[in-house]
Amino acid sequence: MEADDPVIAEYDVFITPEMEQQLYVLQYLNRRPNQPFVKSEGAVPSEVRVKEQSGFIEVDVALPMQSNFNRLAGVRWGEAMRKTKQLGQKAYGISSGFERAMPRAARPGAPADGPVQPPLDDDANFDEYVTNFEDANEKGHVLNTQTYGGQIVKEDGKGPTYMVGTFKKNQLHLTRLNGLVQLRTQFHHLDAVNQLEAAQRRREKESQEGAKVVEPKAFMPTVKKAGGDTAAEITQAFMKAANAEKWNKLMYHYEDVCSPSKLQHPALIHFADRRVLRCL
Repeated sequence: MEADDPVIAEYDVFITPEMEQQLYVLQYLNRRPNQPFVKSEGAVPSEVRVKEQSGFIEVDVALPMQSNFNRLAGVRWGEAMRKTKQLGQKAYGISSGFERAMPRAARPGAPADGPVQPPLDDDANFDEYVTNFEDANEKGHVLNTQTYGGQIVKEDGKGPTYMVGTFKKNQLHLTRLNGLVQLRTQFHHLDAVNQLEAAQRRREKESQEGAKVVEPKAFMPTVKKAGGDTAAEITQAFMKAANAEKWNKLMYHYEDVCSPSKLQHPALIHFADRRVLRCL
């Protein structure tokens, strides 16, 4: 009997030996496979950063500002991001451990150990930024990027083993991946707006109630159990470590090979020197 599914091609399969470099596939869940991040689509990543210990990765992609761009919202959210970064906010959401940097209150008797924070509710230049939009954008007053973020899901030996392959005539060369990253749209600008509102409420409360005088307090040293083995304690320690960890920026190299006909999820981190992002 003839086979219903005949063999139409045969390939010799080779598996690449273990390498020092780390390979991760980035999957953009909110973007169609036929819309890769390439120049022809008007969207190329402008910055990529990673927290290697906690495994968080974020990708900033430039927004098409020539059409369908809300300038009022862009200035409002851009100013919120700029002001919160002035307060010392380095990350947002889960990658920051959900921690918020708040302005230090000038309490009587307390030393001035930091710079004076700018007023958070100063929107005197808002209309000027909207009117002179191009100039404001160049000076960092406009939110002109969209951020995608996620956490590396590393191979743990229990699940499937993912590989990437390259065809060379009748040969298929496979390289094992170190993990996957499912990137979703991040709303850091909304976190920044909420953070400014919380900081403003805090300042209004302190102005009404008055700042408390710093007074010495007696304390009694106690010995506590080491603990740290419960789910809540492990999560709390992870969040604290994620907030303390600094971002490492990666270099993104644009390549024309990242086209819809060649890749369905056109993004691959190539840690040749642990600082390079390439689209292969």
